[in-house]
Amino acid sequence: MSDCIIRKFYEKMENVNLEACGILDSDNRIHTLGTDSKIIGRIFEMFAQPVLEEIADELKYTLETPKSQTRYPDFIMLKPGRPDKKIAIDIKTTYINTDGSPIKFTLGSYASYMRNNNKNIEYKYTDYIKHYVIGFVYKRNDLAQESRIYEYAKRSKIAFPYTDTKYFIEEKYKIAGDKPGSGNTENIGSFSTRNFSDLKNGKGPFSELGQDVFDIYWKYYPKYRTSDSSYKSLDEFLTWLPKNIKSVELLHSFDKNKVLKSIKKYKCKYHK
Repeated sequence: MSDCIIRKFYEKMENVNLEACGILDSDNRIHTLGTDSKIIGRIFEMFAQPVLEEIADELKYTLETPKSQTRYPDFIMLKPGRPDKKIAIDIKTTYINTDGSPIKFTLGSYASYMRNNNKNIEYKYTDYIKHYVIGFVYKRNDLAQESRIYEYAKRSKIAFPYTDTKYFIEEKYKIAGDKPGSGNTENIGSFSTRNFSDLKNGKGPFSELGQDVFDIYWKYYPKYRTSDSSYKSLDEFLTWLPKNIKSVELLHSFDKNKVLKSIKKYKCKYHK
């Protein structure tokens, strides 16, 4: 299923024109977008939604959005008659500078639904069998006009607000890092890379360690402002977990021996 969704997404996105001039009003005038990241993020989400609807229809799923915009995820694929087989899809957008700085995404909260099955999430966390992230990366166009109005016939004079747009779709745990998205939030951060293909190919540390290790790491990661800091990095976690594996619990059942074997294999590979 995962390979199928990823393959279909890339196939269909090849036919999507990601260039947006602005907002067309009822008088056929175009209001330019400027470079506000929230507006651009919403634009990319609007481009992606019809593609996801097509994929869901072809796979005999239905596509749903949460009742509240503050709930995870952005989109839900549901299989009729299988309420415990939902697929979560989140849209994430970030811009990069020309100085080669790392590409950064925030990937959702680690202090809500990963610890409380019903908190800030549509349905239950345990209802989902997959968690995908669709990421858009772009460069800001400094020539983009801010809140200008153009007649439709003169739309060619509008500077697009973004350039060099790239996108990927991957399972969340494969692009997650071991640090929060920023210092004062409780959001998971993507792993640090300057190479877009690393994200597209899911080369984060948890891609080798597995989904269960990802869930354990972020469920027990210390909350912001907490005095309890059992670990704050992957290296510290790899030492902490084998000593505490008997008391570790997740919202779903998991094989503790398999987790320990995964950690041992990872440490042998990267900590020689």
